[in-house]
Amino acid sequence: MRKAIKSDKPLYALINKNFIIRALENPKGNPLKNTKLTSANKLSDYLHDEPLKIKFFNKVLGGGKDKYTFLIRSRLKVEFHAK
Repeated sequence: MRKAIKSDKPLYALINKNFIIRALENPKGNPLKNTKLTSANKLSDYLHDEPLKIKFFNKVLGGGKDKYTFLIRSRLKVEFHAK
């Protein structure tokens, strides 16, 4: 059995530990068909703007809600669900 590799990005590790991230491409279409579970690091595949991603992470960690939803230009919907 292999040991887990320690993350070099503690913010990503904290997000992955406390939240499930769901990305929906083209949310106006069929939402079940385009839903993808992702990690904080893989969210870069959907968001090409690093400061925007960090802004989302800080808002999610600083707030006290169980669910956060961000809609980006009607083409991408990112949901953070607390574990």
